[in-house]
Order: sequence, then C-alpha cells, then structure tokens
Amino acid sequence: MSQAPDLPMMHLLLRQGRWPAVLSLGLLLVGLLLLGIEPGLAMIAAGLVLLSVALGLVQAYFAVRVQLDASLLQLLLQEGLQGEAAAHRVDQALHVAGLRRLPADAPLRGWDARWAGMRSLLLRQYLFTALQFVAVLLAVLWPQT
Repeated sequence: MSQAPDLPMMHLLLRQGRWPAVLSLGLLLVGLLLLGIEPGLAMIAAGLVLLSVALGLVQAYFAVRVQLDASLLQLLLQEGLQGEAAAHRVDQALHVAGLRRLPADAPLRGWDARWAGMRSLLLRQYLFTALQFVAVLLAVLWPQT
C-alpha cells in the first residue's frame, strides 16, 4: 500500500470542480440560446455552438465523476477512516453501488493511483470547460454572412 493520503486536502481540491461545472452550465445555456434565437447563424458558427454543447455534456460527465470522488472522501472523513481501511471502505461503497466491476475481495489499489485518477478527472473537467468556452467564443465572434 502507498503512504497514507491527506484526505481533507484531497477533498478540498476536488470540491474545486464545482466552478467549472457552473461555468459550463452557463456556457451550455448560452449555446442553446444562440441556437434558438439566432436563425441567421453561419454554418461554421452553428457547428461551433453544437460542438460547445457536446463539450458541455462531456464536461458534465467528468463533473459527476469528480463530485462522486469528493463525496466518497467526505464519507471517509465523516467516518474517520484513513489508509487501508479507507481504501477498503471506498471499494466497498463502489462495489455496493455497482460502480466497481471487480469482486469485493480484489486487491486494493494504492492511494497514489487513486489520487492520480481523481486529479486526472478534475483536470479533464477543466480542459473540457476551457474547450467549451473557446467554442462558444469563436461562434459568437464568427462573421455572420
């Protein structure tokens, strides 16, 4: 097993996934409004808006995953679990919810691997929000002819 994680710090960092989720929701609304109220949208601009909507949906997937990880860490903090006991509790919760395909007695992943996965999800969430913002911005700035 890897060294014991700093669960409160991990939880606080994952909670930062709320901001890109809110921004992405706003951008999704802007994209849908552009599609609905702007009938003369250029073909490329309309494609960019549709791309922004798709990127917003992908971001929403990552937002749900990040929020799940943050909630699991909150559960561990409330139960006062650390180290290997915490890893067992996470795997048990995921298995009961049907989100872990491995059997309940499968070997535990180390916290380093878990934390790397959590950070990766958060970074992907930020990346897709940034891509969504760029797509909406380009659609708005695209010349309408």
